[in-house]
Amino acid sequence: MQQSNVAIIGAGIGGLAAALALLRAGQRVQIFELVDTLGEVGAGLSITPNAGKALRALGLASDLEKVGNRPPAGAIRHFATGEQLVALPQDQSESRYGIPLFHVHRADLHSALLSAILELDPHCLRTGAGLTDLQTSGHGVQFSLTDGSEHAADWLVGADGIHSRTRQQIFGADQPNFTGYVAWRGLIPGDQVPPALLDPPLCMTVGPRRMLMRYPLRRGSWVNFVAVAKRAAWVEEGWSVPSTLDELLTEFADFEEHTLALLRLTPVDRLFKWGLFDRDPLVTWIQGRVTLLGDAAHAMPPFTGQGAVMALEDAVVLGRAAALANDPQEALSRYEQARLSRVTHALQMSRSRADLYFADEPSTQVQALAAGMAELRTLYDYDAGQVAI
Repeated sequence: MQQSNVAIIGAGIGGLAAALALLRAGQRVQIFELVDTLGEVGAGLSITPNAGKALRALGLASDLEKVGNRPPAGAIRHFATGEQLVALPQDQSESRYGIPLFHVHRADLHSALLSAILELDPHCLRTGAGLTDLQTSGHGVQFSLTDGSEHAADWLVGADGIHSRTRQQIFGADQPNFTGYVAWRGLIPGDQVPPALLDPPLCMTVGPRRMLMRYPLRRGSWVNFVAVAKRAAWVEEGWSVPSTLDELLTEFADFEEHTLALLRLTPVDRLFKWGLFDRDPLVTWIQGRVTLLGDAAHAMPPFTGQGAVMALEDAVVLGRAAALANDPQEALSRYEQARLSRVTHALQMSRSRADLYFADEPSTQVQALAAGMAELRTLYDYDAGQVAI
């Protein structure tokens, strides 16, 4: 496709990956982000082999090696006794899929994407400017931003997350679904953690309707954990809020002492509580010259660890579609046809695993986790840089 003007709403991982893919495909890109400053947000993120292949297609393979940790061997443990229920061997992704699995700090991946974009176009990002309104036709898009400015583009990509204003504008208001689960995410300075609390470095602890996963980040300078519990409702203002350590410790009070000792080390400014939400799948992401990407299109529970991964795949396929198509409408169509069924399948997979992973008995949880990992690996062969579009 000849060079076109593309507006991207949202500068999260999906939006930045889409911008990079489209810049590499020769398009002119403008990114609009609601927040004023892009900073260090989030915590640990699993870059499964399919995500690694997407980052390789974006030219970020070496960056991934620099910022990523290859997961060590680990174990699944019983919540009350600390007994090892299953040994988790060293990850074999590189030999199986041609690329390792990595754990990264979300902010490090975000920074790598942003640096690559700004090398190509230092002026393409505008912050403090979220979407307020848009009109689309078969010929282009006109849209307004929170800073009062008005803009036009040949086409527009809504990558503005689970609470997407773009989605609302083109398909009407709908609400995310609370999944019935709450996650606490925390980062603990590695030099404050006694070695005995990190034996083994990667550990999943399972208990009735709860689960806790921990692993090192940034070469061990941080210990990342996510602790998930079943809840009847989410009553907080916002979907991610600061949490007190007392609330976390109360929720997991019957877990064995090694787990609790680790949790007590969490700095209060590094502990957040997240309501886990998803959205029902759409039959199309396209309206006129507008499409959706990432959580705006297909927000899913984190029980397969594929939310950000699917956004990276989306971005690579969108860039390739733009390079191959004759016009924006064809690019949008190629993108959707290549992606819609895959992400719907991943969403359904994640939903189906939730209640199994959070059963009442640890033995049942272990069986469900083994089956879930086997199913999840069916997603790993996918290569967004090579798949037919």
